Amino acid sequence: MRLGVRRKAGFLVAAGLLDYALQLGVPVILVRHLTAQEFGDYRLVWLVAQTGLILFSLFLPQSLFYFLPRAAPGTRPKLVGNTFASLLALGGLAILLLLGLMPVLPSSIAGLQRHSPLVQIFVGTWILASILDVLPTADGKAEWGACATIGFAIVRTAALAGAAVASGDVGFILVVMCGLAMLKVGLAVFYGLFAAQERGLGFDGQLARAQLKYSLPFAMANGFFALRAQADQWVVAANFSSSAFALISIASVVTLFASLVRQPLGNAVLPNFSSLVSEGNLDGARELVSKAYLLLVCMLPVYGGLIATADDLVELIYTREYLGAVPLMQIYLLGQIATVFGAGHLLWAFGFGRQAATTGAISLLLSIAVSILGLQLFGLAGAVAGSIAGLVLWEWWALIKVAKALGTSIAKLIPMDQTLKVALVVAVGVLAAHIVSYELDTSVFLRLVAKSSAFMTTVLLGFVLTKVHHSVISLVRGASEKAP
Repeated sequence: MRLGVRRKAGFLVAAGLLDYALQLGVPVILVRHLTAQEFGDYRLVWLVAQTGLILFSLFLPQSLFYFLPRAAPGTRPKLVGNTFASLLALGGLAILLLLGLMPVLPSSIAGLQRHSPLVQIFVGTWILASILDVLPTADGKAEWGACATIGFAIVRTAALAGAAVASGDVGFILVVMCGLAMLKVGLAVFYGLFAAQERGLGFDGQLARAQLKYSLPFAMANGFFALRAQADQWVVAANFSSSAFALISIASVVTLFASLVRQPLGNAVLPNFSSLVSEGNLDGARELVSKAYLLLVCMLPVYGGLIATADDLVELIYTREYLGAVPLMQIYLLGQIATVFGAGHLLWAFGFGRQAATTGAISLLLSIAVSILGLQLFGLAGAVAGSIAGLVLWEWWALIKVAKALGTSIAKLIPMDQTLKVALVVAVGVLAAHIVSYELDTSVFLRLVAKSSAFMTTVLLGFVLTKVHHSVISLVRGASEKAP
């Protein structure tokens, strides 16, 4: 059983990594064939689409994780059909609202009106297509879902890159995006009709109401958290041109990387953590969380390395035209460091859903308010800092709640000794990289190599001198000895 779960998780993680890598590859081509304004428009369309997913999908695809494993024989097709029908209606509603509201939205978003109705069609279709991200895995066929993710990611990258090279026109790229969204819907329909455990699509109104009743509370709690992460981008979109928005959208790429690092570990820890809590084994739960935090502490050098080389990475990947994204990216990275001990994913094990939703709403309002204030005082950097403030509030509140529920303090839950040592080593490494590159007159690639080498050498040496590597080695050995 454990081997099967581990195998499925491996497929999904590999698919996610490849998808992320290909997502990073697309802008590398687009920035070289589109103007800054056109690239900003492209990123704004994705902002609208992602916000549409948060507001209109209502957590219905994710609810299949709850309903499909518990489904009685013959009801699976109805559950899947209900989800398709609901998302189709919600996607249609999103299209109608965007058609009516887009002209009165902030100037940069309203500027997308020149691409109507392509923007609206893409957003509505993308909401419907989101079922493919969940359906195969919830149906017990994670390998199928991973293969679909990889295949679609490759097709999407090739299609968007080809459209940019062939036309250099964001309008044509939007046509391709609509086609890709329809392809994703087609793959989901194909799975439901021909590959699912119980093939076919049905509909049951009573069951649909039960699905909606289950999903709405989760939609609110997760929606507040997701919207908070976008607050600064919406504030910038409302006050600046699409060219300025392109900078913050590039900088925010590092937050996706952070999620890619933390989410697999969180998903792996949560089932065992929940089981220990339900058994009343709080000592075991505390030990598990402390070990997970030690692993996350070991990711601090990655964030430090990105801070040290951000200017060279942006220039190398996105060209010098987008160097304005560098300080924004570094602020995002500092925020990820400040919340490395985030405990939001552990709240559900204690049934803190309602409190999480309330605090999520407060952190969202705080993010918007501080982002607006920061924008007025410090420009784009202030807007990003506002978003980070909301994130820090949320994660540290969650950490306090989890520590209290476990009957301990934050200082005892977090491996403070190792954390301080790693933080010091990373700070020295960033300083060493800066000293090495100071007044270094060479190509961007050689500067990147010099900085990276100086940073890595300093960090590795620091780990040895502070003996942090002993804790990591013992942790890895302990995990391998317990593995079946």
